[in-house]
Amino acid sequence: MAKKGKKGNTEPVAQVDSDSDWDDGAKKPSKKQLEQAAKKQEQLDKKKEREALLEMEESSIKSKRGGKTKSHKKGNGLDDALNQFTPKTTISADGLDDSLAALTLLKGSAVSNKDLDRHPERRFKAALAEYTERRLPEIKKEHPGLRKQQMEQLIYKEFQKSPENPFNQETNISFNANETEVLNKKKEIHDKRSKKFER
Repeated sequence: MAKKGKKGNTEPVAQVDSDSDWDDGAKKPSKKQLEQAAKKQEQLDKKKEREALLEMEESSIKSKRGGKTKSHKKGNGLDDALNQFTPKTTISADGLDDSLAALTLLKGSAVSNKDLDRHPERRFKAALAEYTERRLPEIKKEHPGLRKQQMEQLIYKEFQKSPENPFNQETNISFNANETEVLNKKKEIHDKRSKKFER
């Protein structure tokens, strides 16, 4: 009689290449393992990018002949952006903030729709409170004999002319302005800002 459960032909067992396969088990990779693999891949990508940049620099150094360099790229560089001004005018900006403001004027539209303020009255109360809080100690030193209400009245009068007042902003537009009014306002703001930098 033949014994049950045993077969004469056994299939060979595949050999495992490394012990790490045993550590991983038959389960799907864990979140930690996926993160590690992603980090390794990111490091490899960064390394390849650095090598490519290094090769580009080396080729540009080699391409120098007689003080002239070959340009790798053609496109919208800073020089191209600055050349958009008419030849008669040049831009002049002092400091980083002014330079960035001048460069934003070179874009198609220097003012976006979300920059236009259709409801400055919503910001008036908070802006006044902030301005009052900042100016009250200064007014107390300038006018020591006044009552608080009188000081607040002085501050309110100053705030009416202040550039911090939302009603004094150049980006204010009527809440029901149509598309042509919006375009005209954008052009007006662009022209006003560009006059500051054109020389």
